[in-house]
Amino acid sequence: MSKVLRRTAPFLLIGFMALTGCSHSPEAVRAPKVDPTQAAAKAIELYDKDGDGALSETELVKCPGMRGHLTMYDKNGNKKVEQEEIAGRLTELYKHGTGATQIICVVKYKGRPLADADVVLEPEPYLGGDVQAARGTTNGSGSVDLGIPAEFLPKHLAKIKAVHYGTYKVRITKPSASLPAKYNTDTEIGYETEVGNPNVYFDLK
Repeated sequence: MSKVLRRTAPFLLIGFMALTGCSHSPEAVRAPKVDPTQAAAKAIELYDKDGDGALSETELVKCPGMRGHLTMYDKNGNKKVEQEEIAGRLTELYKHGTGATQIICVVKYKGRPLADADVVLEPEPYLGGDVQAARGTTNGSGSVDLGIPAEFLPKHLAKIKAVHYGTYKVRITKPSASLPAKYNTDTEIGYETEVGNPNVYFDLK
């Protein structure tokens, strides 16, 4: 199993304002186009294996980003996520038209920083093709600034690492080591962006 911890990073505020737009920014990162109603229907189509119109905790294993925020989705407290609840959560996530945020990711494996690991935030397919994957390679302390390709950023922000708002599968690999499949090809790790500038910590066991 992996443990995911998050905390706010105030020092990213200036960069965050550039990404979301402010009076001094000539052009902010364009927000990805996501239709909450269509995305919710697609999520049910992809992951509702028993056909009951809702996603159980067992089915959410395949959608770990949503599973990690179950309490934010499951408004009626029945331990399942229904189509209307998915649409409501996505409406909330995208209502401000935020283009992107900055995320610093720290990875540990068996209690030690995992250096030279490739980290990919893979957007859930039900979001559509506008949300881009973010990636990066950890340094010696296991830390990495994740970012989408520069081509999806305004030219004056091309050197900033930015991540689209969205729900993701997380895949972590290391060329020189064989990490368990539950962290990459058959990942059980997920992430969903939050309001603010969270760091994210993946503590792999």
